[in-house]
Amino acid sequence: MASIAAVEAIVEENRCVTVNEITAHPDMSHESAHRIIHDVMRFHKVSARWVPCQLTAKLKEHVDACQELLKHFEAEYDGFLGRIVTEDETWARNQESEQGMAPYLLTKTKKFCTQPSAGKVILTLFWDERGVILEQYMPRRKPVTSATYADLLKNHLHPAIKSK
Repeated sequence: MASIAAVEAIVEENRCVTVNEITAHPDMSHESAHRIIHDVMRFHKVSARWVPCQLTAKLKEHVDACQELLKHFEAEYDGFLGRIVTEDETWARNQESEQGMAPYLLTKTKKFCTQPSAGKVILTLFWDERGVILEQYMPRRKPVTSATYADLLKNHLHPAIKSK
């Protein structure tokens, strides 16, 4: 009979290994290897890699947060969806050079740059079900850190939400 430790060592060494490759080991049947991987190790094949089906602590936190949001959604339904604010960031042309045009519509898609061009800045856009709440342009060459983002939320987004 196949050794559980041997199968675990093979899978840990190469997560892309197939059950047929594992059965090349002497005294290893296809059924034994399959049973050890699926039933004992509780691994499943995802994108040609063996991954554990157990959630990590971080993923469990995400699941808990999602379940909490689902409870609120089920209890409040219409009112809940109306309070969701979404955010996205993109490169936009300088707002002064493109007067009268929506700057967030001027960005080119599928272009990867190592450095932004002189006329572009980072646009952070917040919106809800009724439309745009806040357009915030970051100063040129200023990195977006947790402190600048926290300042954006506290001093710009919060007042914008209250005024709407």
